[in-house]
Amino acid sequence: MQHHYQATLQQGIDFLRQLSPAQYIAVTSAAISPIGSHVRHILDHFNSVQRAAHTRLVDYELRQRGSAIELDLHHAITTMQQLQNWVVQLTASELEKSVLVQADIGIGSSKVVQVPSTMGRELMFCCSHAIHHYSSLKSIYQALGGQSAESFGLAPSTASYQRSLACAH
Repeated sequence: MQHHYQATLQQGIDFLRQLSPAQYIAVTSAAISPIGSHVRHILDHFNSVQRAAHTRLVDYELRQRGSAIELDLHHAITTMQQLQNWVVQLTASELEKSVLVQADIGIGSSKVVQVPSTMGRELMFCCSHAIHHYSSLKSIYQALGGQSAESFGLAPSTASYQRSLACAH
């Protein structure tokens, strides 16, 4: 299972490697936020799960807005690689460990809740969340004149469906 988590991070690394530092921080009319802000947000989630390996609390409200990850392409790639190294070393028992997940679900006012989960479930969420943002990154990059892999930002279920159509023909 860790291979799939690692592969999701690798997609991000491969995408980032094709960018210039200027593209990483560029603001376009296609999006309110530059690629770097989306990447920081993705990594905030993965970092929250990594911290929970020690604290048992996944706090999705801990954000590193304005951090080096948002502004420095090389730092973002290095951080993704470090997360990959951590993910592949996780054991099955570590993935099964219970954690509390904390997030603000309030609309119009703050409402922070905590719910039980596991490390593996939250890594699965982080991957799904990352792929959702990868789709936005792809759109921003296209607005900057770039071209990325067709599969980048494509949900695994959508890719499976597309493969099944191709096999049927």
